[in-house]
This record gives sequence, structure tokens and C-alpha cells, in this order.
Amino acid sequence: MKTFNVILLSSALLSGGYTTASAQERRGQVEFTDSNIVSGVISLTPGTELKIQSGSQVRALGLDRVREMQFATEREDMERAWRFKEAGQTAKEYFGDPYPVRYLNTTIMLADGEKISGHLYTTVLYVVAGEKVQKVILLAKQRGKEGETYQQLVYPKRISFADNAAATTATVKLKLSGFGAKPEVVAITRGALVKLEAKAAGSPGEFEMPSPLGREFFLAVKTGQTLSVGWPQPVDAKITALIRNALTNLEDFLDDRRVLGAIEDATNAEIYSLVFAVRKGQTHGTSDQTWRLEIYRWKLDDDGRVMLAGRDYFFRGVTAKNEPPPPVQLSGKLWNLHQTGDVWTTSDP
Repeated sequence: MKTFNVILLSSALLSGGYTTASAQERRGQVEFTDSNIVSGVISLTPGTELKIQSGSQVRALGLDRVREMQFATEREDMERAWRFKEAGQTAKEYFGDPYPVRYLNTTIMLADGEKISGHLYTTVLYVVAGEKVQKVILLAKQRGKEGETYQQLVYPKRISFADNAAATTATVKLKLSGFGAKPEVVAITRGALVKLEAKAAGSPGEFEMPSPLGREFFLAVKTGQTLSVGWPQPVDAKITALIRNALTNLEDFLDDRRVLGAIEDATNAEIYSLVFAVRKGQTHGTSDQTWRLEIYRWKLDDDGRVMLAGRDYFFRGVTAKNEPPPPVQLSGKLWNLHQTGDVWTTSDP
């Protein structure tokens, strides 16, 4: 079995309407720069999606949203291994033969003809034809061996699908009631944990945000100093205790964490936890406390052990040492969103 290693960075994504891992299998073909073509049923690693960065914006989308993907060389360099001549000095010495390095730009075409160009995060595809499984790795950076040429670095130049891609819109609308005047609204998608910031649009309580590109999302609202997060109740005590124990091994700038809740995604063997994290130790001579309201994604193995797979935050801020942090409310309204087309509205819990 031949494995193709390809260079890809990050890029931007779209979506509308929820999908599941089972929907991420599509018949198609992968064309390589050496004219080789691999055809069959194409899928991603379960629980993952495409993640792409265009400029400063990162988006994520499912494979079912893609009509076609094209890859082109962005830059090629010949590099050599090096080391510092002396510890603590900046002078370098080079050794060994040069080797080729290639960076690729990715263009994702959607159902409506829209194109998203940028750098794709490392992605693993599987192409199944009968009993044969071909693994295609799309890397952020393609590096050859010493003495190799660019022509010897093979990569996919086009991925196409036999069926139609799911419809996609660039933005969706939110209609949120009961959260006061001028709230801040932020969503975080499941899976890649892509952060989407909503902007006020139209009447009070109406917002527009980038499409989650078919991914489910968590939603949070900040009104004044109060934080509200869509989360199911009652909280799962067993899963929450498991994550609380796992967090004792996590050390970084935020040295105090309170687990507000945790939910299991059994289909993808994952757990999502809602965490309020605070820096209580003194920082650069100030006693002010930095805080963040975060989502953590954990992978769950067959033995019930968890490993941190990703994290991002809804909101962050700073409070004086003697001031209480902002209160956090678990909101059934923000958890039980009702979708009609590309419009999401709050409903009673």
C-alpha cells in the first residue's frame, strides 16, 4: 500500500444544517501529480472534519459540503539541516545534502460555486475500493529526503466527488430573546472547536454569524457581566467528575479551573466540558485575575481514560483580585435552539 504525504496548512469553512460522522462517506477520486488516480469511497477519520484558514479566519466543514478540492504549489524551497555552532550563539553551521520543501495552497469549491482558498490543516483521508483501503495524508508541509528533487514529491492535485455536495450558505441568522440590550454572542463548533462571533443585525435580538458549515455548535451570550451558555441540565455528575480529575494534570497559565459540566458524544468517543478558568497567581507584579470561559474537547478510549484533544474560549477578561469573577448561567434556551432553514431561534428548555 502506498501512502502519499502532502503539504497543507489552514483555511476557511462553511456550513448549514447538522451532519453526523456517517454522512462523511462519499464516492469520488483522488488525482495525484504523477497521474495516478485512486477511486472509491472517500471518508475522513471519524469525528474529524476539514479545517482551513484563509487570512486570519479559521473555519471547519464536513466532507459532504465539498464539491471539489484543488491543490497548487504556493512555495518551494531547498533547505539543509543545521545546528548552532555554539550554545547561546546565533551563528549556524549547515550539514548534509539539500532537501526539497513544498507549501501548498488549497481551494475548496462548494455546492453553490463559492470557492474558499487558503491553507488546510493536516488531514487524513481514506479511500476504500472493495477490500483495499488507501490512506491519503494531506500535510501542512511536505518535506523530501536529502538529495531528492521536487518532482519526486507527489501530492494530490484534485479531489472530486461523484454525488452532489450539500447546500451551503456563508452566514446564518440567530434570533435570541430575553438576553437584554446589546449582548455579545459567540458560538464554538463541535469537533474542530472553531469560534464564530455573531454580529447584531436587524431588529433587537437578531444576529448574523458565519455559517457553522454543517457542524453542531455551542452558544454563549454575555450581557453586562453575566455569562450564559447553552448546556443541558441536570449536569452529568459521573462524566463531570471524570473531567475534573483529568484537569488536575493540566498545568498552564490559568491555574484554577471549575468544571461547570461535561457531556459525552458516544458516537465519536468524545467528551466536551465547560470550564471556567482563572489565573489566581500573581502575574508581572499585578494581582488582577485573568479569566476565560472555555470549551474543552477530550478523546475517550475503551478503558475510560481521557486525553485533551482541543480547547477554545467563548469569552475572557480580567477582574481585580478582590472582585468576584462574572457569574455563569447554564441556559436551557441556548441549548434547545430551533432551526428553520438558516435561522436559529431560542426556545423554552
